[in-house]
Amino acid sequence: MPMYRKKVIKPWQLVLLGLPLMIAGVGAPAVMMPSALADERAYTAAPQCPVGTPPEAPGDCLSRRNATVLGKDITGVDKTRKYYLILGFADGSQQRVRLQSGISNQKKVEQGEPVTVTAWRHEIREIATRDDELLTTTAYPVGSYLPLMLVAVSMTPLGGSVLWMAYWVRRLRHAGRSIESAGRWHTSVPFVTAMLYAIVAGVAVAASPTLAVGAAAAGVAAVGAVLIAALRWRGEQAKAERRAAALLASVGVGVPVTEMLLPARVIGEVPYSREDCDHLVVGPAGLTATPDPRGLAGRIPLPASLAFVRLHASVALAPRATGLVRPLFVECRDGDREVLIAVGRDHVPWVLGALRAQPQGVGY
Repeated sequence: MPMYRKKVIKPWQLVLLGLPLMIAGVGAPAVMMPSALADERAYTAAPQCPVGTPPEAPGDCLSRRNATVLGKDITGVDKTRKYYLILGFADGSQQRVRLQSGISNQKKVEQGEPVTVTAWRHEIREIATRDDELLTTTAYPVGSYLPLMLVAVSMTPLGGSVLWMAYWVRRLRHAGRSIESAGRWHTSVPFVTAMLYAIVAGVAVAASPTLAVGAAAAGVAAVGAVLIAALRWRGEQAKAERRAAALLASVGVGVPVTEMLLPARVIGEVPYSREDCDHLVVGPAGLTATPDPRGLAGRIPLPASLAFVRLHASVALAPRATGLVRPLFVECRDGDREVLIAVGRDHVPWVLGALRAQPQGVGY
């Protein structure tokens, strides 16, 4: 059984994670933003109700009434706390309203204090204290687009980066490569960029006075994020290439003239990659995997078509090299399949010398 890709996340699992984020990031604002903006425009353009207009009267005018704070209420715990005021009116009616902000706003009024409330479409939207402090309720429509914008600039890039991971993992599978040998930066750079963009764009949107300014700020942040990601991508690619070249130069190549038995593991979706084969016979005739610590029985020849690609010293691959001293990983290609040979650093030159095929280029 090939000893390869155990407990590796599947592309469909990443799709199940990334797709809901994308749908929420794009769909929720697209569906809810128009009504939120329409309510904001209607509220800011609404005239004052004529004097004597009853609170239950229909219409989009702003109704102002005097009220008294009868009490305060807090529900939930920690970050789920909600803050309420209980208001009493001259006709004896009472209403419980939830404040838009937290306890700081609730402390701006005291029990028994007279306030003026502004209602619109039969809901209290604003509360003015006797010190002219303006408190807003969760029904306040001005700026109601902000949570939707924050959802868009956070969930959309994060969902997109997870879907990119799904695409990249699937592409590697079809190419017969592992994400460790290809380089985890192919997925980490987009994901970290998405996270940083979500933070920067979120702060910019929250600090913007209008939707247009917020959208422009998010756009500028997106351009900056793409440029930074491109530079980081190229930098990681160049660093990986330099690291592989330096590692090969430091190890060198030795041509075996007699057979040697080395502790090693062959890792890949190929028939000569087996759990029980933990030794490699290296000689002028090539490479042979064997489970026999003497190298005499159960030999499985590695094909002559096996071609060296590059060396790795990746820590992520270390669990596959249990029992080896200072292991390195010799990346090879067998047709369209990736094969990794885990072997101690001192033995790498002999493995390279026994690989009879010429190196072939496989880019990062």
